[in-house]
Amino acid sequence: MIKRKICLFTAHSPKVGGGGAILRSLVANLPDIEILWTYIGNGPVEGYEEGYLGPALMGGPMLKDIMQTRQMLNGGKIAFIDNIVKKLLAIDCDGYWIVSHNEGLRIAIELSTHQTERPVHMTVHDDWAGALCARSVRYRFMAGAAQKLTVTALKTVSSFDLISAGMRDHYRKLSARRGEVCHRYLPEGTILAGDKPDSKNEVLVGHIGSIYDKKDLFNFIGLLKEFYQHENKKVTLQMWGCHLKLSDVPQALQDNIKFYDTLPEDKVVPELAKCDFVYCMYPLNKALHTFSKTSLPTKLSSYLQAARPIFGHGPADSTLAEFLGSTKLGGMWSVRYKQEGFKALEMISALAPDHQQWQDARRLYFGEKNLQVMNKALNNREISGKA
Repeated sequence: MIKRKICLFTAHSPKVGGGGAILRSLVANLPDIEILWTYIGNGPVEGYEEGYLGPALMGGPMLKDIMQTRQMLNGGKIAFIDNIVKKLLAIDCDGYWIVSHNEGLRIAIELSTHQTERPVHMTVHDDWAGALCARSVRYRFMAGAAQKLTVTALKTVSSFDLISAGMRDHYRKLSARRGEVCHRYLPEGTILAGDKPDSKNEVLVGHIGSIYDKKDLFNFIGLLKEFYQHENKKVTLQMWGCHLKLSDVPQALQDNIKFYDTLPEDKVVPELAKCDFVYCMYPLNKALHTFSKTSLPTKLSSYLQAARPIFGHGPADSTLAEFLGSTKLGGMWSVRYKQEGFKALEMISALAPDHQQWQDARRLYFGEKNLQVMNKALNNREISGKA
């Protein structure tokens, strides 16, 4: 059987971020499709040298970046975009797979309008207006243009997938088109045994990646400290890859937190498995409400592999809350009242999910249906996704 050739484009390195992890998990498990990963960024990365197309448009000196990004979002002609599209059109392939991050949104539109022979499938990991613009000082005033361009892209591409049911519903209202939900893929054997750590005088809590609000983080550490004081136990929050330093932490909490360098997932998951439970924050800030309702923390797939209960800290209507409600693998603290946080800690302390529960959660969110979604999207020559 002749493999279908697909050109994948990302405006970031294949090895960077949660989006990269999601894509790598899918690409590695689509054996019937030949994928050439093309990208822009600071430079070529090992193993993906062939696909490097040059530096990115966004980033760099602020004034130039703001002017170029605004022009890109408003549909103006930009030589940079034209050049990337020209390179992509010259690639021998049967279709395109574009991730909407940064420049990708505009490139998906241009590829769809410059030709019709090769379908363009788009993946959306974050809402531009409600995620990138809302979190950025530089791009905040561009949210309206970003949302307008997103809707245009959704209506233009052949098909698209999204990272959550919340995002699917959000975009369906805006574009009158229905995309398919696709998460990261985790093979069955990636889930560790999930044995509860031995009882000791210290409670270990694990966390990977950055945080959204240091005040919310400090509230959580204070909650932990007070809760476990009643049991005469010290609590330590271990954080891998966090951007904070110990000097950023209030003096009274510095003994309860340890910072470690970022580790590859295969190294950090065994460390997380040694913890009593893990911590996952999602923004309580109203300005990021769209983000919390439509995106999904990529770290959940790492936490699932470690098979440790999850303390969720974020809005009650977030995708994080939906994940924990569906899988029953943790609890949420959605208000600032300590008593509600104590209830969540009591529940999590008593949790002891068996291996089957972890596997059920894997199948529900990170199982084989994600491969089915992408196989269908990348092998489908017809325009799909109409509401």
